[in-house]
Amino acid sequence: MSYTHNNLMAMRQNYWDDESSSTVQAEKQFLRNTLIEEGIFKDATLDDTKYFFFTLPSIIIVKAHALGFDHSHVKHMLITHIDTHRVALMRKSTLKIQFRI
Repeated sequence: MSYTHNNLMAMRQNYWDDESSSTVQAEKQFLRNTLIEEGIFKDATLDDTKYFFFTLPSIIIVKAHALGFDHSHVKHMLITHIDTHRVALMRKSTLKIQFRI
């Protein structure tokens, strides 16, 4: 596991584990709503949202850290990720996380 991979995974885990930030909670809700709007899950749970979050390519995580998940550019990247992996996401299959930045 590379140094970069380890730092990005820690960034993901720290973000997901943050229960005190209202911004993080709002963004988790945004991700949940996106999954529902895009038809991935009929009623996405927190576990469904966590699964989705951990499938996101690192470029989306880094951009969202800087701009927020609800930024138009980041949302476009989310939709592209969903469209590319729609069937796998609906099945909650394991996806290889892309770490290229």
